[in-house]
Amino acid sequence: MQKYDVLGYADSCGAEVLAEFKDYNEAKGWVAGYVRFDGLRQSGWEEILIRDKDGEPQSAFDAYGWTHY
Repeated sequence: MQKYDVLGYADSCGAEVLAEFKDYNEAKGWVAGYVRFDGLRQSGWEEILIRDKDGEPQSAFDAYGWTHY
């Protein structure tokens, strides 16, 4: 079974798991909803990363938009 973690990252406090999903598209949809209205401004995170169960990054959202790995 695949698993995807959504992590918030900021230089000031490191990384924190925000949510876990079984499906990559669910994880990506959650991030899109999380940043929909204000990007990352109010969240306090500099980047939100989706990684797989092996810890490999799949995609990230930051001030420049989406990056896919």
